Amino acid sequence: MAALRALVRAALVGTTVVLAFAMPAPAAAASVPVTGWSSTAPTAVVEDTLETTDCPVVVPPEHAERITCGVLTVPERRAAGSDPERTLSLPVAIIASTSRDPASDPLVYPTNGGPGQASLTSLGYFLEYADWASDERDIILIAQRGSALADPSLDCPELDSAHFIIDGKRLSGADRDARYERQLAACRDRLIAEGVDLAAYTSAESAADLADLRTALEYDEWNLYGMSYGSRLALTTMRDRPEGLRAVILDGVYPPHINAYEETPAALLAAIDTLFAECAADSECSDQYPDLDESLSAALDRAAETPFSVTVKHPVDRSPVAVEVNDTDLLGGLFDALYDPNVVRVLPYLIDRLARGDVEAVTTLAQQNIDYADQTAEGLYLSVECAEEAPFNDDTRIAAALEADPLLDHYAIHDRFREDCAAWGVATLPATENAPVASGIPTLLTSGGFDPVTPRAWSEAAAEHLSVPYVFHFPRMGHGAVAGSWFDDCAASIAQQFLRDPVTPPDASCIDATPAVDFVTAADIRPTSAIDRLNSDVVQDRDPLQIALLGFTIIVFVSTLVYGAVYGLVWLRHRRGDAPGGSVLAAVTSAGLNLAYLGGLLFVLLNTDPLILRFGLPTGVWPLLIVPFAAIGAAILLVVLLVLAWMRDEGTTGHRIALSVSALASMVFALWLLARGLLML
Repeated sequence: MAALRALVRAALVGTTVVLAFAMPAPAAAASVPVTGWSSTAPTAVVEDTLETTDCPVVVPPEHAERITCGVLTVPERRAAGSDPERTLSLPVAIIASTSRDPASDPLVYPTNGGPGQASLTSLGYFLEYADWASDERDIILIAQRGSALADPSLDCPELDSAHFIIDGKRLSGADRDARYERQLAACRDRLIAEGVDLAAYTSAESAADLADLRTALEYDEWNLYGMSYGSRLALTTMRDRPEGLRAVILDGVYPPHINAYEETPAALLAAIDTLFAECAADSECSDQYPDLDESLSAALDRAAETPFSVTVKHPVDRSPVAVEVNDTDLLGGLFDALYDPNVVRVLPYLIDRLARGDVEAVTTLAQQNIDYADQTAEGLYLSVECAEEAPFNDDTRIAAALEADPLLDHYAIHDRFREDCAAWGVATLPATENAPVASGIPTLLTSGGFDPVTPRAWSEAAAEHLSVPYVFHFPRMGHGAVAGSWFDDCAASIAQQFLRDPVTPPDASCIDATPAVDFVTAADIRPTSAIDRLNSDVVQDRDPLQIALLGFTIIVFVSTLVYGAVYGLVWLRHRRGDAPGGSVLAAVTSAGLNLAYLGGLLFVLLNTDPLILRFGLPTGVWPLLIVPFAAIGAAILLVVLLVLAWMRDEGTTGHRIALSVSALASMVFALWLLARGLLML
């Protein structure tokens, strides 16, 4: 299990938010027929249609008027002699431009990457963070054939993480591998029994789907945006189906002629070196972590010798699950964490905590990993990679690449790809799939300094074969610089210029103006997993017991304050009261302090960097942490006063009962805080 992996998924803002829709056609698409659109693609052997439907993802009401959804029907196979009855349904979402006079050439986005990631799950990103495109043109999202929302889908629920949890323990090592082999075979057998041709799910076939979509929507030309694996799909489209392509954006470039399994180890090392260099250049980071490289080695060596043993919640029923996190998990997690420039800010802190054996930090990450697993259509990934990438990689060169640095002794990111491909059983595609793509279509190519999977060298290698390339490197971005517009809009502003005029070099001066990485260090974080667990229990899981206890105490505390105010007014008028002496003041003090702590904590949670909250609280919060202890002191005094009052029959019974309920709530709240780790100094 990649222990850091889920931190990436949680922090990727727009690209990981699942949103969805069902609405009328936008004005920009008014001229497009809504049913019976026929493709004129010469190799299609059935009539392709696109008809409007409800959206398969949730649609924010405020954006309802901008979204139209439909389904494109395409043949599973386009070769002569293929069964015309075998068709695929590919969901499509059209986002209308915010411009009153949008350009006639939209931007199409076919996949989140992977392969196997669903493009329509990025609808939220394109609505909230893609002004660089939507300000001037419509955006079209189409589910790649075989992805989760397509029909059929090559998703493998047989491989969901719940299948690898037995008797409250997550399988690891040989047990996990044996279970994986069985589950993978079960997925393959099921798909074949359903009539799915696993070899029909390739980049070339997906490129043909895009050509059919353009014809169905009756666009003379459009622009293509490919991120990560999507850039490979875009290059394949430039090679096979260039008609109508006005301009192409390749964001984190994965060229067909790069042997990824041979080259990725070097890419990871380069990204880690960039992290080390950025930390060394930052005074606070370098002061806190002067030997970051040694800390990373120590963390990996420690986990290799003795894996971390942590307990997380089951992804389905939320029961306790024992998980072991070893060295390959940690390095795989670091690999994924480097994708995101925001997460990069906390990596030195995390590496240091892991080197110190901080189990709490590992627990937080392990829980995030299990919560955000199962988001890829595994079958689609294997159908693409095993046909057009894996066969062209040489095991000897892979082994040599892994000998380049001792850190790579812990590398297992591409382990088992030979075994998985043998089990999946799709044929190797022709050598064309391993050749560079030559094209005269204007192309923007981007890379990020922290990107461990599609480094700068890959975009430069792809550009060598393009006639009109614009290559830009963003030193402080991760994987997908344009997609990172939610974090820094420099790359997106360059993409916007490029879409306006693809034959004029865009102004890239913003790259030199990019600020240094704002690292989050131990000076900023008071370590605790309490906040992350609170979010998991109360916000994500909505644990009824936790919510009931919290709700009960809040209601009693508010009632106590009202009771105390009324009692005080009566006392001021009559200069006497019927409650036990000092008990009302003690009750009001305890209730008020507890509410102040809750309010203060909520204020901190709403105004603190979420990265800090993932691992603790801001260091400046310590005065707030004193408040619940003062509340406990007042509650103890209240209990003492009430015990004496009940023994002496002091005050009226009604007052004693009301104050006893308040005391009970204070003690319950104190125990709740203690159990949740929220009593700390």
